[in-house]
Amino acid sequence: MAATASSNTDYFASRPSPRSRPSLAPKSPRTPLLGRSISGQFGSPGGSYLREQEEVLVWELHQRYISVGIAGENRPRGVLRFGYGVNDGRRVGDWRGVDRDAGVGVDEGNEKWGREHELFRANVTDLDLGLVEDVLERAVRTLHVDYLQLDAKPRKVVLAVSSLLPLPVLEVTLKVLFGHYSQHPVVTLMPTPLLACVGAGLRNALVVEIGWEETVVTAIGEYKTVAERRSVRGGKMLVQNTSALLRDTLKSTTNPNSLIPFKFAEDVAQRTAHCPTDPNAPSSPDSSFTIPIPSTTDAPAQKVTLPFSSLATPATETFFPLSTSHNDTNDLPLSALIFRTLLALPSDLRAQCMARIVLTGSSSNTPGLRTRLLREVDQLIRDRGWDHVHSYGSAKSPLPIRLRERIAGEEGKGAPAYRPPAQPAEPPLRTLETPASGSDTTAAAIDSAANDSLSPRASIDPATSLAARIDRRLATQSKNDVRGVVRGVETLGAWAGGSLFASLAKSNAIIRGVAEISREEWEKKGVDGCDLRGL
Repeated sequence: MAATASSNTDYFASRPSPRSRPSLAPKSPRTPLLGRSISGQFGSPGGSYLREQEEVLVWELHQRYISVGIAGENRPRGVLRFGYGVNDGRRVGDWRGVDRDAGVGVDEGNEKWGREHELFRANVTDLDLGLVEDVLERAVRTLHVDYLQLDAKPRKVVLAVSSLLPLPVLEVTLKVLFGHYSQHPVVTLMPTPLLACVGAGLRNALVVEIGWEETVVTAIGEYKTVAERRSVRGGKMLVQNTSALLRDTLKSTTNPNSLIPFKFAEDVAQRTAHCPTDPNAPSSPDSSFTIPIPSTTDAPAQKVTLPFSSLATPATETFFPLSTSHNDTNDLPLSALIFRTLLALPSDLRAQCMARIVLTGSSSNTPGLRTRLLREVDQLIRDRGWDHVHSYGSAKSPLPIRLRERIAGEEGKGAPAYRPPAQPAEPPLRTLETPASGSDTTAAAIDSAANDSLSPRASIDPATSLAARIDRRLATQSKNDVRGVVRGVETLGAWAGGSLFASLAKSNAIIRGVAEISREEWEKKGVDGCDLRGL
């Protein structure tokens, strides 16, 4: 009986209150009711429910890959490259592995070469948007499940895209993100050059983004895009030139009809491509370099032996071609592209941007490219100066100097002396005189002077005083403010800049994205109702 009574006794009522008399009747067991949340009692002391609610996902969309991570971290949690593992889900009747229309078995001159490794292209005329949506949706789901491993709680998204991303591709991307099961409330769009500038810790910079299809030079002033120029010389041209070098060497040795696979050409370009820092340096004795080329058939792999200096030819022909006289504006070398972008800037912003050249992109880590690029830009500035006219033709000197000489000759013949047009006089800057320390000015006297229309305080224009303060601030150059010299600056990349931007945007209401698209606006109007003028 004692055992039965002890088992039926309520555990939470075993210690009665001193003021109450204990009851001898047994009570049925019951579940205790908790007065507060379980997460507050048994949760981790380092975790916070508010912090979990404020988590922001940072996505970076590229033609060749997509990456994702959480804001505040130093690197993305997952990076997924398109095209690698494309044959893992092949079914019966899928001939992409041997079909020439899919880009297999063609040389680098064909436009279909390497197409399966690209999510989209700049020319979306023949682009299958349905296939792009399916590939992107599968990539987003894979990154969420395998890398992020988060619950289905709604989280804000920062999407880093290129500045001139095709509108159909942007619409498909937003459709995939808003259609995800996590139900993202807001998607903030940010251009990658601006985020690369943020990742370098700068407000003003000249961002040189060497991408896959093109190279984009963007001048950033106070986190705003001021000027932008493009060239088709990018990573794709580098891989094509590397494939052409291997094919020409192989053609002259053994098999003239051999083709170089895209994956192999890209791997060789990433491993062996380099750029000589000084093209005029005397050549040193070179060692040979042997590259085994895989075969698409059952034949054994072929080997190509070539000097190591010849592996610098693809990078030199891609980024620094010798002949630039017949190049179009979209086919300029990188040094000329940077010089023309600097030439189009105002003088004060130009002095800051030329000392803050940020090199980023998939092909920016080519050995020797950064040093060679800065050296050639500095040489262009020394040779030409900041003159918009490249060649004066028969005029050996600039036109204003010839006009002054002609005017001086006419004055010697009796013509009236030339007088330059009078410049409008600048209004004098008025300054407020601070009262002496011994003056017994009261608050009432100060208020009456402020309300008086004849007092100096009321007669000063606010815009004039603000302009004077800005001029004084620009005139006093700090020790760390370097201007007027060609200098490169390292950056953490566009994704790290987006992570820093998202973490600052949570605590600073002043920082806003270029375009913020809410879920309600997207469901009502779609991409037509989005303000994308900042991209």
